[in-house]
This record gives sequence, C-alpha cells and structure tokens, in this order.
Amino acid sequence: MPLNYSKWDNLELSDDSDIEEHPNVDKKSMIRWRQRDIHEKREQRRLLILKLNSELALNGVLRPRIVSVLDGVKTKGVLHYRAVQRRMKEQPSPDKPATGAPNQPTYDMMMGQLLGDVWREAAWLVDGDAEVENGVVMKGGKKVDEKSGEPAWANEATVPDTKAEVMAQALAERLGWHIKALDKRDGDVRAEIKKEEEEGKKKITSEDIHEGFNSSAVSKAAPGPLDKPQAKPSSPKKETVQEIEVLNPGASAAKATAPEEEDESEYGTMTPALRKFVNIPLGAFDQSYKFIQNDSSVLTEKAHNAVLLEAFEAERMGDKGLARRCVHQSLIINYCRELGRDGVGLFFQRMISHNPKSLKMFADDFSRTYGHIERRVVELAKEAAEDDGEREQIQLVAEDPNMKIGFNLPDGPPPADLRVEGEGAEQLDMEQVRAFLQLKWELFEAFPAPLKAALQTEKLDEVNKVLAKMSVAEAEDVVEKLQEGGMLSFSEAGVRDMT
Repeated sequence: MPLNYSKWDNLELSDDSDIEEHPNVDKKSMIRWRQRDIHEKREQRRLLILKLNSELALNGVLRPRIVSVLDGVKTKGVLHYRAVQRRMKEQPSPDKPATGAPNQPTYDMMMGQLLGDVWREAAWLVDGDAEVENGVVMKGGKKVDEKSGEPAWANEATVPDTKAEVMAQALAERLGWHIKALDKRDGDVRAEIKKEEEEGKKKITSEDIHEGFNSSAVSKAAPGPLDKPQAKPSSPKKETVQEIEVLNPGASAAKATAPEEEDESEYGTMTPALRKFVNIPLGAFDQSYKFIQNDSSVLTEKAHNAVLLEAFEAERMGDKGLARRCVHQSLIINYCRELGRDGVGLFFQRMISHNPKSLKMFADDFSRTYGHIERRVVELAKEAAEDDGEREQIQLVAEDPNMKIGFNLPDGPPPADLRVEGEGAEQLDMEQVRAFLQLKWELFEAFPAPLKAALQTEKLDEVNKVLAKMSVAEAEDVVEKLQEGGMLSFSEAGVRDMT
C-alpha cells in the first residue's frame, strides 16, 4: 500500500535553494528578509480579519436602529423622525463599540450623523432641486452633504403641512436605500473574511500546531447519564481489633462519626438543550426518542428536577401549554432513568407503537403529576391573596381633606400647528411647550393598559385600585411620571404608604 504524504502539501519549507540572491546582498540577509515579509503578511491578514469582524458587529447594532426609525416614519410620519433626532441630541446614550479608542463615537452619535444626512437628502429631493443617481442624491452635479445646507423650511421647528407627507415618504425611501447598502456591505465583508481565512489556511503555521494524540495520557470515555457507577470488588483485608475493658459495658457510647456533608442542590437549571426538549409536542414520542439519541444530557436527575420546576413556574404564570409539556417530558426522563440504558429503546418502542397498557400507565402518571402541580398553584395563589391585605401599598391621597385630586390626560401627541392662547402666551417658547406635550404623551403611552384605563375614568378610586396591585417601587415610579407629565391637577400630590 503506497504511503500518502498529501497532508504535508501545505507545509511551507525551504532548503534555501529557492532564494533568489542579489549580487550585493548576502544570502543570510535575504533569508531573514523573506521570513520577516511572511510574518508581516500574516499579521496584516489577522488585523484585517479583526477589523472586518468589528465592522460586521457594528453594522449588526446599527441596522436594527435604522429599521426601527424607518418603521416609525411609515406609521407616525415626520414627527417621529424629529422626536428621535431630538432624543439623541438631548438625551444621548453613552453606549459605544468596545474598541478602547480615546475618541470612539457612540452609537447615538453615528445614528445622529446618519439621520442628519438623510434629512438633508430628503429635504432637497422634496424641494425638487436634487435627484438620485445610483442611490446618491446629487444637487447641481455634486453630492449633497453638509456643505449643501438645507432648504429654509427644513430648518424650521415644524415641517409645513403641504410637505409633511411627501417628506415622510422621501425619508422612508432614503432610509430603505441605506439599509440595502448596509446589507450589501455586510455581504462583501463576509466574502472578504472568507477569502482571507482561506488564504491563511493555505500554509501550515506555528499557530496550527496542537497536540492530537498522546499515548501516555489516554482519557477514558465519560460515563453517560444512565451508566451506573460500578462498585469496586472489596478485597479481604486484615484488621487488628483492640478491645478495651470499661467499667460500665452496658452504657451506650456516643458515636464518633462526623456528620455527613450535605449534597449540593439537586435542582438544576434549564439549559438550552432542555428548553428545546420541553418544546416537543405532547405525545410526539418519536421526536423525543431522536432528541435523546442525539443528546442524552437531558436524562440526568438535575435535568428532571429542572423540568418539573419549570412546569410549576409555567403553571403559576398561566402558561398551561408549557406546563403540560414540561410534565410530559419530565415523565419521559423519569421512565428512561428507571428503566436504564437497556430499557430506553423498549419504552419508546411501546409508546410509538401505541401499546394500550403502556399508554394508559403513562397517561395516568401524567394526569396525577399535572393535577398535583395545578392544585398546588391554586393553593399558593389563595395564600398570596389572603396575605395581600398586609402588603405595603402606595395610594394617591390629598394632604388637605378639602382638596380634590383630578387628572389632566393628553389626547394625543402635540399637533403640527400648535398654538397657545391666553395671557402670557407670547412669552412661551413653543419648542419647549411642544417638547413637554410630547413627553407627556410618551409617558402616558408607556403606562400599562390597566392603569391607562383607570386614568381615563378620571376616578381616584379606580386609579388607587390599580396602584394597590403594584409593588411599592412600581407604584412610586407611576406617581413620579404622573407628576413629571403634569397629569395630576395639583402641584403637590400626597403619597403615603398604606399597610
């Protein structure tokens, strides 16, 4: 049988005979220069791959944010776009790529730059002074940028009603183009990474060296979840027994045995494999069998306990479907553990073939186990309801008995043609008024549905009922937001603990 040496084809060797020498340079220097050139190219390739991977990671963060702005513009129009720009300017997030660079821009800075460019491009397109050439907005033969400025109406606080709808459409088109360009760039980057990695694998380097097999340290196969540890045969050994005569042989001596250490917690955690396992439909024994054949890690005792605990939590949260699946799969784990490795195949064979006796036994166990969990959850809910009266609560109460608490709720976001009339109206900053009304609407929209329904009744008792069901921290946060948004009809609302 001929020997195959093809595995050494990628090994880069040199006997120095392939070095082209220069008449004025000695051979040793030429060899060193070539070695340095090889190492420099490897390092450049490694740095390039790192840079490309960083670009992919950055695009993975920015793309969902651009899509979110696009969705908002399609549904809410120009006002949403301006609100996002204002939020990034007034309340910027400090999150940024972990490059360690001293002047690394944040994600909001990058998004702010992009949104500003898109706004400028869309404004000139709406004005009719620009056109799109190969995806680029051109004005007067030049690309639209910061030097191009913006139309006068685009710098105003509000977009004219005659241009708002067209502007929203132009913004959506430009954002869509940028998303497509980002996707195309990601594809090019992935192709370049693949090309560089394949180029790096053409030659075997010292980084590829690893120990494959060591005859002096052969590890034994780890026992499976169903393998029972075999007890070592006890060899007879000689013991020397020393008898000590005591004065009171009838008295019972205290045992000098040390207390056994408590075992670790038997409750495991829901691993990704277990979560896939419990999502198998009820009665799909063939799918469970295939899963166990591929991954037997779900057959441990801790896995069984974790699945049962997940069933209890799902039942408590009202997800009866997940609770029933968890009970079903926990019984499968229990049966497999009881029957051992040799009985797993027989168990699934009977269940898949719909053996009446086996199916009835399994169904009875399922009903009994799930019924116990269901009853226990109901009992705990009753106990919690009985203790609910003693729970600390936050309620809205007026400090002055003669004062009545009312609610000033927003009807919607501030209109495009916002006007304020009355004494002192000319001294108000309309931008600040608009920002306050927008904040008020956003705070109200962020409230949970039961709280919004109670607020819309404008009845203090209904609002206090909802606050009573919240934790102290949640209720305090709600009251702070009501005050911040000016939704309470008096400036100083009384808040006290009700225990």
